[in-house]
This record gives sequence, structure tokens and C-alpha cells, in this order.
Amino acid sequence: MKPKPLPLMILAAALLLSACGLTGSEFDRQRAAWDEQAVAHYRFTVTVQCFCPFANVPVTYEVLDGQVVNTSVGPEVDLGGATLEQVTSMTGDFDTVEKLFVYVGRALNEADKVEVIYDETFGFPAQVSVDWIEMAVDDEFAFSVTGFEALP
Repeated sequence: MKPKPLPLMILAAALLLSACGLTGSEFDRQRAAWDEQAVAHYRFTVTVQCFCPFANVPVTYEVLDGQVVNTSVGPEVDLGGATLEQVTSMTGDFDTVEKLFVYVGRALNEADKVEVIYDETFGFPAQVSVDWIEMAVDDEFAFSVTGFEALP
């Protein structure tokens, strides 16, 4: 008995669409959601969790047209004599939403395990946990974004 051509054509079309990436990944959908928002001026706080200095210190960034225009930590944060510059050496790779997406994209391509929760309103990566080498110790890295605010 000859196979029916219609089911084979549907299967072939589905495989072709999938291979072309037209179905899209969650990362791509969220990236598009962020881009569609066209937020040029915003503020957010990022906190990194890692086996590194200044982990768990929330740093607030204000960004205008892709450039950081203000950086601060809350007055309640004890930097233990460190400078803001030293603290931001750990968070500087996460000081704009663009950089958040760059980091997550790299992790999705290179790390053994990546967990991402995207912001429901704007689409940016809001909570990220990366285990670069699953069998290694102390290589895990995470960050969370809180207090995001689109500014006029």
C-alpha cells in the first residue's frame, strides 16, 4: 500500500518550519517582546549570587539609550570598605537589559544547565541560574533583577 501523500507533506512542512527556526525559542520570543517595548530609559536592581566577592549586594542601574547614566547601592548596604567601582566589577556585565540577554544567550549555548524566568511584562531575563560545568564545584552563577521601572 502506498503512503498517503497528505500526511507526509504535513510532516515534511513541520520539520522544515522547525529546522528554519520559525517556531522560535523562548529566549527569542522574550527577546522580541523586550525589543517591541522599545524602552529607552529604565532603572532596575541586579543582585548576583556566586562564589565571589560582593555576591548578594544589590546594585541599581539607570539606563538611557543603552548607556548607564547612574549606578548606586542602597544606604543600608554595608560594602565593608569597598568602593562602588569594586562592587560593580561583579555586576557590570549585567548593567543593561541588552547585557542580560547577551549573558543568557551565551549561557544557553555553552553551559550545561541554565534556568531562566523572564519578566512577564517586559520580557527581560528576571531570574537566571547557570551551572557552566555540571560536575564542577563553585562555577555556578545566578542573578536576579528586581524593581524594574520604565522611566519617562
